[in-house]
Amino acid sequence: MAITTPEDDLAAPHALALEAGLTLSVIMPVFNEEGAIEGAVREVRDEVFGVVPAAELVVVDDGSRDRTGVILEELARLDARIRVIHKVNGGHGSALRAGLDAAVGEWFFLIDSDRQIPMSAFPAFWEAARTRDGGFGVRTKRNDPRVRVWLSTIIATLLRPLLGVAILDANVPFKVVRRGVWLAAEPMIPAETLAPSLFLAVYMVKAGYDVAEVSVPHKERESGMVSIRRWRLLKFCVRGFGQLLAFRSRLARATRTAKAMRTG
Repeated sequence: MAITTPEDDLAAPHALALEAGLTLSVIMPVFNEEGAIEGAVREVRDEVFGVVPAAELVVVDDGSRDRTGVILEELARLDARIRVIHKVNGGHGSALRAGLDAAVGEWFFLIDSDRQIPMSAFPAFWEAARTRDGGFGVRTKRNDPRVRVWLSTIIATLLRPLLGVAILDANVPFKVVRRGVWLAAEPMIPAETLAPSLFLAVYMVKAGYDVAEVSVPHKERESGMVSIRRWRLLKFCVRGFGQLLAFRSRLARATRTAKAMRTG
């Protein structure tokens, strides 16, 4: 597979941006996406870096068994804004957490590598999020298998009675958050959490952060592979529900502690 050389001369202007500090870290977990990863990286470069020049892309290769890792290394060699982290396969949540731990920008932008949400949605999304504590995309029309749409509906339905929050698309892989918000949430989200993006969204709403919810387009997956299928998805949901209950307990304790500190 041929690697596309970046069209612009990246070295000089981006070196200055890096020295001045990073505004945005784009965090992208990836698993077996050799057919789409170059296009996904190009989209970030064109649509995100074009809006926020002082930015980096942190790609976490979650033990891909195809040529994804090789392609990423070549892309990183051609563009200093791309950092690649290789890890043993541990699932999407583990890969996202590794990216969150490695990112250094003032803001974090959490995305997937499947290109189902076009990066052309980023400029308007960024404008809405950057004046607040963050922003969540909302997939008003989903182009996913029916079971995944049902799962998202179940999650949205459970969040209000279990945690007292209402989020239109809590687990959407299109979120911008301030770095400081993640650092505040991190102690409540263990490294083994299956859906750290979901828990981060719940924490932000529960803690009263100012969050924009912005409609974004959603396309069918064009290539790559879905990492959780059929009965494994059911096991994932059962384990995830247990983690959600534990997370609820941690949130309740933190809320009580914060209230006691304010009144004490």
